[in-house]
Amino acid sequence: METQDLLINYNWKQVLNHKKITEDLQLGNSLVIIKGFPPSDDELQSFISRLGMVLNEKRNNNGKAVFDVKIARRNHFFTSIANSNLIFPLHTDCADFDIIPNTIGLLCVEPADEDEGTNHFMFLNSLLKHLSEDEKQKLLNKKWKFRNQERSILEIENGNYKICYDRITMESFSQLAKTEIEELIHLDKLFKSLSFSIKLEKGDLILFRNDLMLHGRNSIDINSNRLIKRIRFTINQV
Repeated sequence: METQDLLINYNWKQVLNHKKITEDLQLGNSLVIIKGFPPSDDELQSFISRLGMVLNEKRNNNGKAVFDVKIARRNHFFTSIANSNLIFPLHTDCADFDIIPNTIGLLCVEPADEDEGTNHFMFLNSLLKHLSEDEKQKLLNKKWKFRNQERSILEIENGNYKICYDRITMESFSQLAKTEIEELIHLDKLFKSLSFSIKLEKGDLILFRNDLMLHGRNSIDINSNRLIKRIRFTINQV
């Protein structure tokens, strides 16, 4: 399947049908891109509030909903991996939160140069096609530590699979056995083999399900002015 077949495109200058966009996101088998979105925190939060319940981030964003993803350091250390120039492997946002928001919005205000900062995505549906029933059961049954949470990588809710994965958090807050590290290395390779890439352009707002796919990005030059505005939310039921 071509990458363009996985995208649902809208334009900010159109009269946007919020119910239709919500329905697109509920299906979880495509990414929604809105072209020409204005670089405004208020506009972004107002738009997303019509799609679902916005998460105000207390941990690193002073309770604000819109977070600036850019290279930022404090006392010579990066404030987070999102705010670093490092590769961010495929993962679930907020894997260690009490309640994980099921949808993410990323607004490209200033893209990185050339191939830097390219976004990567992997659909859960693609993964399930490559797993045996035994492999699925193992991922459903084994619990991993995500900071103060214990969760399985796969979960079934109302008859539907969901995914939760963040190797950086899993390794940061647990002393993993050699066999467990090997298991995560194998999963990372599998996820990467099933992923596809999208280079966001200035004014692109991409919306995607956080529980039905994984996302990540390439590395960025340390002096890059790349700026992505991130907002997390749980979509309305329609």
